[in-house]
Amino acid sequence: MDRVYLLLGTNMGNKERNLQTAIALLINELAPFLGSDVKESSIHESEAVGFVAEETFFNQAISFKTSVSPTDLLKVCKHVEAKMGRPIEDPQYDESGNRIYKSRIIDIDILLYGNQTVDLPELQIPHPRLQEREFALIPLREIFVGY
Repeated sequence: MDRVYLLLGTNMGNKERNLQTAIALLINELAPFLGSDVKESSIHESEAVGFVAEETFFNQAISFKTSVSPTDLLKVCKHVEAKMGRPIEDPQYDESGNRIYKSRIIDIDILLYGNQTVDLPELQIPHPRLQEREFALIPLREIFVGY
């Protein structure tokens, strides 16, 4: 089993409940492939990055060991997002090729997957913008070093 690190983010509705629901759904869906050592960071609030939003984001990192493959983990993450009401759509880009971001009920990103590197059109591990995103690094650091 490999240890994986995910980042969850939300800026719509009851943000704390959205994070709790997403974690519960992930654990439930991954139960047959999940180790017992699930770690959760505290919830961190941050401003939207890459777009203007009325609401701030709540972000939380989680980590666990799993035997599911990175691409299957991505499918589970997308399924949980859809189950919570996030529209299923391909990323959108502006005329300059920059990704267009918008508010969302839940976003689940795979930050790290053991020591693996994945470079597919739909999945890059480690997350390609991890080093630029304090809102991801702060909760991730919390899991690595403890509270």
